[in-house]
Amino acid sequence: MNALPWLLVAVGLVLLLAAWAVWHRGQRIRQCIAQLLALPADMHPLRWPERARPVLQRAGIAGLQWQGEWFGDAVQGHWGQPVAPGWQGQTLQAGPDCQIELRWADVARTDEARALALAVLDVFAQTWLSRMRERTQAVAVALAQRAHVQLYWQHDMRNLAQWVGLLAEEFGAATPEQLPRLAQRLQRQAPLAQARARKLLEASQGADGQEFSGEGGLPARAGPLSVDLEALVQNAADLAGLSLRFEWTEDPTLKLPDAQAQALERALDNIFSNIARDPVARHAGHPLRSGWVVREGQLQGELHTPHLSTPWPRRAFEPLKSPSGSGMGLYQARRSLRDVGGDLHAHNGPEGVVFGVRLPLPVAGQRQEI
Repeated sequence: MNALPWLLVAVGLVLLLAAWAVWHRGQRIRQCIAQLLALPADMHPLRWPERARPVLQRAGIAGLQWQGEWFGDAVQGHWGQPVAPGWQGQTLQAGPDCQIELRWADVARTDEARALALAVLDVFAQTWLSRMRERTQAVAVALAQRAHVQLYWQHDMRNLAQWVGLLAEEFGAATPEQLPRLAQRLQRQAPLAQARARKLLEASQGADGQEFSGEGGLPARAGPLSVDLEALVQNAADLAGLSLRFEWTEDPTLKLPDAQAQALERALDNIFSNIARDPVARHAGHPLRSGWVVREGQLQGELHTPHLSTPWPRRAFEPLKSPSGSGMGLYQARRSLRDVGGDLHAHNGPEGVVFGVRLPLPVAGQRQEI
């Protein structure tokens, strides 16, 4: 009977030591997890296993092996104990281009120690996977941006090709008496076409060496540039072979910043090329009417077209809807304006289609309507 208190004390001491051991191991695991999460975020994902090695070994991982594919290249590595058939494994996949097979061995003697070691390994694996996904997502974003830019270039090249096609069609159908007039028009339009072609060449050549402003897929330019509004609108109409009456309720020498000017030029190119291809509107016999005004810090314009040979379609700006052409022209024309804070809309009017254009002006360039 006298030994019972001592037995209880011994049991209590054993439980206390066991609890202390579990607490101490838990503290070590918590420190290991904190050290894993503190590793540099900008480190290349393939360096992650080697940099995490001291932390994993402290947590009880005796060996680690990884092998797989990284953007088409075979990758592999190993540290610690020699690889054995009984090692546990896990597959880390970050998209179709990145897949790593991970295997490991631990030296834990108890289930509790093994569970804590695996908790650290799980944090390691999930953090490594997140680093891999960050890299693959960055690649996906870059590809999406490049595709966005290339869509704009394709749109611009298509507009230029349409101008060449229309010109070739007119020259092919012209009589000898009409050729001098067409030659004079070509001579007048040649500098405009050359400027467009040079702009496309500069953009494509600078695609790998320039940063993009994100405004309509345009290359970032050094220093502010400005373009005369009336000259821009008239040049776009001239290039399509259309006559246009420009109406301006204020100072007609308004200068547009380069980004807005290029976005407006792209939109007008699409509108005018579509009008030039329409057999009824092209031979309407009277010029297009274009009116512009500055209101509340925004440039607002309307373009009145003649009647078209086909009715104006519903949801005309919806992409891939047109049965002819690429189905992206009007969508990209509107998108280019929206990328710089503007917009484009259209509706049927009494004399034809009315296109409405809106562009924001810089604060320093704001004017009040007269």
